[in-house]
Amino acid sequence: MTRRIVILRLVLGCAAAAIFVGLLLAGRHGENPRAAQPTRLANQDCLRCHAQVWKEWSGSRHAEAWRSEVVQASFRHFGFDRKCESCHAPEPLLAAGIMSDPVLRSVGRESGVDCTSCHALADARVAASRDLPEAPCRPRREPLLADSQACGVCHAAIYRDWQSTRYAAEGKTCQGCHMRTASGKITHACTGSRDTALLRSGVRMRARLERDSLWVAVTNHRTGHNYPGERHHRVLLVEVMQYDAAGELVAGEQAQIKGVTPFRGESSAERIRSGQTWRRQFVLAPEASRARVRLLYKLFPWLPDREAFAVAEQVLERASDEQPQTGTAP
Repeated sequence: MTRRIVILRLVLGCAAAAIFVGLLLAGRHGENPRAAQPTRLANQDCLRCHAQVWKEWSGSRHAEAWRSEVVQASFRHFGFDRKCESCHAPEPLLAAGIMSDPVLRSVGRESGVDCTSCHALADARVAASRDLPEAPCRPRREPLLADSQACGVCHAAIYRDWQSTRYAAEGKTCQGCHMRTASGKITHACTGSRDTALLRSGVRMRARLERDSLWVAVTNHRTGHNYPGERHHRVLLVEVMQYDAAGELVAGEQAQIKGVTPFRGESSAERIRSGQTWRRQFVLAPEASRARVRLLYKLFPWLPDREAFAVAEQVLERASDEQPQTGTAP
């Protein structure tokens, strides 16, 4: 046996012994990093036991938070601010802690804000309304699920708006309005700005004619945050169209309540705070005998007016014998 072979065998033997000792120590002290990592549930795993909840979530905007064409267009349009992406496909929020900024998932983004985004915990269990250790996902009671703070991780601006309202003082949470059906049952549909009934229920528009003036008042009387809630994309405006006795259009005007401003610099003054009223006076054309007033809501600023949602509409008739005089706000 040559000297080179002997040295090689000694080296290999020492290496094998070191590996063996290392494995023993790792097993003794529980330091095997692969063994220590809990198995995290995937979003698809929830379907087997929670078919109804899965169905509700599948039809929600949360499910489309990443794959929506409009969302992707928004990412491109507002490309200077990429922080918004992390809330559209986040790593489990409760696992990281609600005081932490959301982290964009590296995989599985197509499911958007999914079951794991809100329910997965760091120990591979899931947050729930009660403890069920015998269930496959070992649900653990987590009060934060019913707390507005959980929503505030991603909906930070709306959460701050809510904190200064009477709703917060009375203990009315985000979940109480956005995760409840008319009958009071919990739903994962998470309705919001695309729920036309919800949009209409939050504000009240009143318009009246006074000689040469038309007064419009829009009150945020039932929304637990500013209206519109979303700061960046939403547009809210009042449209006044005036017609003569023959039905011909003689004047048209729009007043913007909220437009689009930079992502990180928008003022709450550009929306209607909870419990407050926006007012505006419009001048009537002398030949106008009828006026149509509409409160228009756009999900995205580049939508044409014909695709805006009419939150409220009112038609007013002008008396033929009315003479011009100064009006007062409603």
